[in-house]
Amino acid sequence: MDRASPGLNRRVLATVSSPISEVRSWVAAGLQNPDLPLIDVAQAAPGYPPDRGLIEHVSRLDQAQVSRYGPVLGEAPLRAALAEDLSTSYGGVVRPEQVAITAGANQAFCLAVSVLCEPGDRVVMPVPHYFNYDMWLNMAGVEAAYLECSEGMLPPVEGAAALVDERTRAIVLVTPNNPTGRVYPPKLISDFAGLAAEAGIHLIVDETYRDFRHTTARAHDLFGDPQWDRTVIHIESFSKVYSIPGYRVGAMAASPDLLHEADKVADCLTICPSRIGQEAALYGLGHLAGWVEANRSTMNRRVRQFGDVMRDSSYEVVSAGAYFAYVRHPFEGVPGVRVARRLFEEYAVLCLAGEMFGPDQDRYLRLAFANLEDRDIPELARRLDESASGV
Repeated sequence: MDRASPGLNRRVLATVSSPISEVRSWVAAGLQNPDLPLIDVAQAAPGYPPDRGLIEHVSRLDQAQVSRYGPVLGEAPLRAALAEDLSTSYGGVVRPEQVAITAGANQAFCLAVSVLCEPGDRVVMPVPHYFNYDMWLNMAGVEAAYLECSEGMLPPVEGAAALVDERTRAIVLVTPNNPTGRVYPPKLISDFAGLAAEAGIHLIVDETYRDFRHTTARAHDLFGDPQWDRTVIHIESFSKVYSIPGYRVGAMAASPDLLHEADKVADCLTICPSRIGQEAALYGLGHLAGWVEANRSTMNRRVRQFGDVMRDSSYEVVSAGAYFAYVRHPFEGVPGVRVARRLFEEYAVLCLAGEMFGPDQDRYLRLAFANLEDRDIPELARRLDESASGV
């Protein structure tokens, strides 16, 4: 063990720091080109405020009431409202007892892994992956079995099947994907659910960005299976859809038996989700369908706009959707971290390098443009093109 860190958890020491923390340290050191305003496409955070009605609703809450502890797995009205929303959106049946409210989607994933896995177990993780999930697996002593995606950034079912062994406990899908923005076709998701069921393991499907897809058609038909909860764990977040990331409220849908075990873990972590956040989410589900649709249209317009302005760029847009564009930079043999650092230092563009999302991703950058305005996108493309002269 490192002598400078006696007695610390080896797995935590061996886990990389959050990429967001790393690039924030660049900003803290100051812009090296102060003549250019910063274009921040690093963190996936909505740039617009919550709906005014939601803000007013939260301001009218009984502060004494919402300051108290609540149920570990969330308030009954919100669990019921989300169960109804999932049932309607997916054309299936999700019951309130199959829904738990969590402190964001990240906690939902951590709870699922804590219940499913012991140290030494394996989880199949498509690459590129969401870095927080990989970090948690590492700290939990769970092996990530990396599944290489196709050129179109789709994970192959056959490749996943080859990775499943007696130690495998789950397969993870994130759709729309973070970092690539790729929306997985319904049949692909169903095929993965079939593989999980055949192998006797779980399929964890993170749909944090489900409200920002390019279509309003059903994302999948998993909830149409009356026994879906034997195999599927659904994860989502209210942070992005209602622009309340600081409220820390997400959810998971799974079997009541699995949620019973998750209750034990959650009770030791947060005791209960934020009650103010839950009130905001409940208001959103009941009142903000039109507001959500307007924001979905805005995000999709920006995806199209970015694709248009980058069509002849030296930076190739490999995949884009929801909040993200995954871009291949033009510098063969140059690590993405070096490219990202130069973009920040010389062109005031803050983004994440591909290798922050898994092995063999050094030719890529992730751009999260939810916090931009439409007018910022051509300027972002201009700076990328200008940087293509070399590193």
